[in-house]
Amino acid sequence: MKHTDVETLFADNIKTTDLSEKQQRVLQASLTLFAKKGYENTSTLDIAHLAGVSEGTVFKHFKTKDGLLQAILNPFLHDIFPRVAGEFLMSLHENPFDSFESFMRYAVKDRMTYAMDNRPEMKIFIQEMVKDPSIMTSLTQRLSKLLQGGVDSLFHEYKEKGELVDWDSMRIIRMASGVIVGYLIPNIIMSDTPLDIDKTTDEVCEFLLDGLRPRD
Repeated sequence: MKHTDVETLFADNIKTTDLSEKQQRVLQASLTLFAKKGYENTSTLDIAHLAGVSEGTVFKHFKTKDGLLQAILNPFLHDIFPRVAGEFLMSLHENPFDSFESFMRYAVKDRMTYAMDNRPEMKIFIQEMVKDPSIMTSLTQRLSKLLQGGVDSLFHEYKEKGELVDWDSMRIIRMASGVIVGYLIPNIIMSDTPLDIDKTTDEVCEFLLDGLRPRD
């Protein structure tokens, strides 16, 4: 299943708001430039030029550059990332896996690939999350409600087959996501070279499969 990129999801999201066409272009331009040049290196004049509006139009609605940033982050928190998680859950339910190992390898590679495909946009969010940990707290709470019910049935099969430790689903997700994010964040923030997806998938799965294996 091909997942929708975050730029497309963002464009779809702002079309559902009461923002004018010009204001939507300003937000789209802001996302593009923040992702390409970074928040600090992007001026409101840059944004205005790319959006095809005057700088006054930018300030009229969004007031400050930080106001633009918040107008970008909020849809990610409340709509885009939950939709991304929903698409991912759907793909897990649609794909038959003959073992927990094949399930884990698919899940890890899929999420690593998605992060690398959307690397510039992810960098914006991660940088702000580092500055303000409450963003991560809010996102985790939202995704937990969505994921809990979605993975219970998936994990139950592997627990019954003796391939997965009998832990609460969210404990398993927290462990797996913690390892994945541990690889992604340093790479996205500090490196210009994307991860080697296959190599990283092997490393992550080697660790997780050992840690999540039932013990006698």
